[in-house]
Amino acid sequence: MIDQEKIKKLKSFSIFKDLSENELLSVSKIIHHKILLPKTILTIQDSTPDEIYLVFKGLTRAFRYTDEGKEINLSIIGEGEIIGEMGAIENLPRSASVETIQETEVFILAKADFINLLKSHSAISIHLLKSLSKRLRSLTEKMEGVMAKNIEDRTLQTLQILSRFFPKKEILLSHEELATIVGATRARVTEVLDSLKSEGKIELHHRKIQLL
Repeated sequence: MIDQEKIKKLKSFSIFKDLSENELLSVSKIIHHKILLPKTILTIQDSTPDEIYLVFKGLTRAFRYTDEGKEINLSIIGEGEIIGEMGAIENLPRSASVETIQETEVFILAKADFINLLKSHSAISIHLLKSLSKRLRSLTEKMEGVMAKNIEDRTLQTLQILSRFFPKKEILLSHEELATIVGATRARVTEVLDSLKSEGKIELHHRKIQLL
């Protein structure tokens, strides 16, 4: 990918929107473009952070394992969002694992280069703080929802969140992939989807869920 293509993609990230063309060109020189297949692990819980990822196409999910080995889904991370910035800033082990849900394109930025950008551009730091605050609020709301809602409500809420990342609210995921995000069995999620369809809230097609 040439520098001008990188610059165009970088402008879609809020943390870079106040940078000049020359500043964006400098950033484009230190990032690397990569295409990741579905179910690719980007970060591993408790590992040492050495890179951050800028997602400009595709979809990923963040999750943790409890001490008992139970998997807990934390958030969905899509286009225009960043992965791994908290661990890089805190210089602590990663708080969660992140896996691609579908084919995903990212820019990869070394931890040291990311920290230097924060030090040299206050605008990036300010936008990053806003982004982290928004993500924390979203995570808090999600965890409250997981604790308070049944699987039917959780599934519908997950579909509503996912619809933001797909054109025309056409969610291109299989029942198994959706079940992984919801935190339920495939069979149970299929039952819920059939129920939502009968209620006129969704339409079901092969590997596509249309939110109405």
